[in-house]
Amino acid sequence: MKSERRHELRENDLADSVEQLSERLRPYVTPILSVAIGVLVLVLVGLFVSSRWEATRSESWDTCLSALVTGDQEGFREVIIRYPGTPAAQWSELILADRNLSEATDLLFTKLNPENDVARERLETAAAAYVDVLSQRPTGMVAERATMGLAKARESLGDLDQARRGYEAVADEFPASPMANLAAEHAEDLAQDKTREFYNWFAKQRLANAAPEETSASKEDTSSDAGQQQVEPEKEKGSTNKKSTQEKDAKPSSAPESLPEE
Repeated sequence: MKSERRHELRENDLADSVEQLSERLRPYVTPILSVAIGVLVLVLVGLFVSSRWEATRSESWDTCLSALVTGDQEGFREVIIRYPGTPAAQWSELILADRNLSEATDLLFTKLNPENDVARERLETAAAAYVDVLSQRPTGMVAERATMGLAKARESLGDLDQARRGYEAVADEFPASPMANLAAEHAEDLAQDKTREFYNWFAKQRLANAAPEETSASKEDTSSDAGQQQVEPEKEKGSTNKKSTQEKDAKPSSAPESLPEE
């Protein structure tokens, strides 16, 4: 009997404790439920955004690979515009920059048009694209290729100090890369005076290559002006001779006519 009584008292004490705890927590029930619902909503939103992000990544890669197969540059630009910040967009911008760099390098060895230096314009476009890719904090191969491409573009533009620092960055930050040794060799080569002398000579040769065309055009203009000036004196001389003849014909004879005899 005593044990049953003690057990009953314990149950009563437990019930009283639970009732007191519930009374204490009652004012906080609504805030706790609100927080729980908020956490649940955030989890659901996160799952939705994650699934949507994965779908966007998949779509971006499909468009990028399609452009890569067809060689359509507009396809790469579409990826950059529609899916900014995605790895596919970074690769698309990198591929366009590589193409501009390659084509611009070939144009450096063609005849220079001083009024429209297409090679330099394409090189500047490529350099700006590499800078934009690097501003997105890429990692791995994208970062490595963008850094290497920017160094090449600056070297072709004649900015040898910036190019050397870019090659050194590739060698230091990506030592396991196949391009690390090549980048280190380029950096060492650009530090030599003979390399700088070569680039200065090459820049002068590009300008000299455009000079004969301008000189011949100037000669043609000069000869044309000289011919025109030569024709004009001849015209004036002819007009003068004609005028002199007319005056001579119009002048009366100095000998008076004889009068009839009366």
